[in-house]
Amino acid sequence: MNDTEEEAETIEGVPRLIVSYDVRRDQDRANVRIHQYLFGRRVTVKLANGSRKRYRYSGLLVRPDAERLGQSVIMMREKDAGEFISFLRRLKVPCMVWHVWCKP
Repeated sequence: MNDTEEEAETIEGVPRLIVSYDVRRDQDRANVRIHQYLFGRRVTVKLANGSRKRYRYSGLLVRPDAERLGQSVIMMREKDAGEFISFLRRLKVPCMVWHVWCKP
């Protein structure tokens, strides 16, 4: 092969989606729900006998390969991104999506 021929380069990577969303200032309820969806939440329930029981619900960011890149910007697997995008659409929160490849 001479200097003018290009070599084919193989790049290994895993597909990911970057989702950026924009919650307006007047959408406080949506903002709280998104925060709970991403970071999880704890609920304390008072039982009939007077005792309390605490439940913990984990958020999206505890799943493998989900990562917060910045304010309102999340990178995750395609399956998780599909669920999150559907969730945002139900809340009528605009979002943008980018397909990227990351090193494994």
